[in-house]
Amino acid sequence: MNGQEPLLGRSLSRLSEICVGIAMLLLVIITVLVVAQVLARNLFSTGLPWADEASRFAGISMVYLATPYLLFHGQHVAVTMLADALSGVKRALCLAIAELATLGFCALTLYGFYRFLLRAGRFSSPAMGIPNLWLYMPAMISIALLAVISLYRLGRMMQRRALVCP
Repeated sequence: MNGQEPLLGRSLSRLSEICVGIAMLLLVIITVLVVAQVLARNLFSTGLPWADEASRFAGISMVYLATPYLLFHGQHVAVTMLADALSGVKRALCLAIAELATLGFCALTLYGFYRFLLRAGRFSSPAMGIPNLWLYMPAMISIALLAVISLYRLGRMMQRRALVCP
């Protein structure tokens, strides 16, 4: 990012970096939990069901929290064969449709979370007793941030296109 990047771009970049930092911390937590569980089983002949649940939660959260950073920096998984074969307005339109598809995915996913949590939000996780709302919160935050980043990318595409085409 250069100094010319708009405030929204800098803010989104920083938010996505915070998410990646949390994801890295979660990776460390997963490692500690798995090692603790192995030691508890082998040395003390006891299981740690909460550690298994916590490591699963951390793993899923880690994946979701990394996605906004990847999208913001254009390092996400993308199939670009069609866009790479096109040029000019056709290429820009193809890339815009891809961003709109990402936005659609985010909207459907957030709506799905909303509908799911209307029912499941009343319950807690079996081992740790954490309310489902908190378990799904990292994924919901990440998808919402993904939608904002996708909107930002779409706006930047349109802005660049407007600069090229008078």
